[in-house]
Amino acid sequence: MRKKLIALALMTAMCTTMLTACGGGDENTGSSSGGSSDTGSSESKVVEPNKAVQSTDNYRNFYQIFVNSFCDSDDDSIGDIPGIISKLDYLNDGNPESGDDLGIDGIWLTPIAESQSYHKYDVEDYCSIDSTFGTMEDFEKLIAECNKRGIHVITDLVVNHSSNTHEWFVKACEEVKAGNFDGYAKYYHIVKKEDAGDGYTQIQGTEYYYESNFSDTMPELNLSNPDVREEIKKIMKFWFDKGVAGFRLDAIKYYDTGGDDGKEFCKWLVDTAHELKKDSYIVGENWSGTGTISEWYTTGIDSQFNFPMSAAIGDYEATVRTGNVKKLLGTVKNWNETIKKQTPNAIDCSFLSNHDMVRSGASLGKDPEKEKMAAMYYMLAPGNPYIYYGEELGLVGSEKDNDGTYRLPMPWTGDEYDKISVLRVTSDMAKEAIVDTADKAQKDENSLFSTYKKLITLKLQNPEIARGTISKIVETGNDYMAGYVTEYDGKKVLVMYNGSKDKSAEATLESEWKGIAGEVYAKSGSEKASFTGNKLTLPPRSVVVIR
Repeated sequence: MRKKLIALALMTAMCTTMLTACGGGDENTGSSSGGSSDTGSSESKVVEPNKAVQSTDNYRNFYQIFVNSFCDSDDDSIGDIPGIISKLDYLNDGNPESGDDLGIDGIWLTPIAESQSYHKYDVEDYCSIDSTFGTMEDFEKLIAECNKRGIHVITDLVVNHSSNTHEWFVKACEEVKAGNFDGYAKYYHIVKKEDAGDGYTQIQGTEYYYESNFSDTMPELNLSNPDVREEIKKIMKFWFDKGVAGFRLDAIKYYDTGGDDGKEFCKWLVDTAHELKKDSYIVGENWSGTGTISEWYTTGIDSQFNFPMSAAIGDYEATVRTGNVKKLLGTVKNWNETIKKQTPNAIDCSFLSNHDMVRSGASLGKDPEKEKMAAMYYMLAPGNPYIYYGEELGLVGSEKDNDGTYRLPMPWTGDEYDKISVLRVTSDMAKEAIVDTADKAQKDENSLFSTYKKLITLKLQNPEIARGTISKIVETGNDYMAGYVTEYDGKKVLVMYNGSKDKSAEATLESEWKGIAGEVYAKSGSEKASFTGNKLTLPPRSVVVIR
């Protein structure tokens, strides 16, 4: 939750391997010269794509839903769980070959438990559904409908702090006033006045203070306390029993508040989750640089969000502007090698924006071509991509920089934008943010939505993309035309990009590559890629998968 952006350390070490004689290219012309090729047939080589297969493991294409803003089913101006159920066919209709849906197979729900705030990150009852979002029966129906479609659901687990109206904290304050510090008072970080510093709030009527770095309504839990841990274990079991596949952990780098060993607690939590549900999936929010994120993988956590590569200053959007694909892919390769040294089964999580950040549609200047190219970069990186709701429609924020503008209503149709009320967001602000609506985008083959759909289909057809190990970076002599070979389960694919804004590019590939298995283009009406003999030609801003 905390939007405190730490200076992001960018990885500079590159690991690149040349692939046959493709050097000596002229970056001004967008072509590479030199080397011999087997001309073979004059027809472009294409291979039949694999059948799109639903995932059966924790490698997923996730879609983040900020529940308050997604879909309102009962006209109370608040998004809810029945609203999500009503839109599941938009996300995934259960048929990988239908082509009518986005094709996602994972959903991350922001907090859904009882809370006084609209964002729900100050939890009052961890084993509940907030009444504005629906009922527990609604949630059980959501899980059942997602199971039919092969969708895994993970929910936010917020244990860094609770609400100040949570029963635990209410009882803790009562105990402190009575001079008792052996019960619920141990659930929190409560100190005498002289030991309280910044980020502490006084317990009214006493000389004692509680740690509250996020807000005075969010007292910090004592994560070292065995009773607190037992409570958290019960909470996780409750939701596993309800059918969730795992949890997104909020603000893990702040688990060390109050002197707790944050990494030790995180390891305990991850180990406990895996004991309760062997195949559970745990992803942590760690808004930090690469060094810190890497260290936290030693806890055995399955995934962490790749903040250094996200947002306007991150590698994905930067590459859209520079076109330097070679540099990007070297960074991606090095990063995946780094995290797997810490945890062999680590799954990187790539994304462009989330509920705490300026939307990518805004930072990329409402330019669909740039947004499509950014999608190609992060969606086809190894691991699990996270699409922020509305990102596939180019939804943007307004000029008002606040959390509300990052969490605008999902634009289903032209007349639904103002049905949902978001903090500090007016109807006009919501209206200004709409670039496309879901009903129109689904019918448009050139829409950003269609690009996301095609990319997800490619991944369902080629499991090597998400799950594989990058064995080499393919250079061509042009920084903007490059690719990577990824290997998984004894098979491999080559993913090749042309990141140039307006120049085609060529490369001569090794004879092992048989043909193009799929392609995606950012430019509407773009010329098509061709693979003749061993020579691959890519139009500007495009990507192909070669088997």
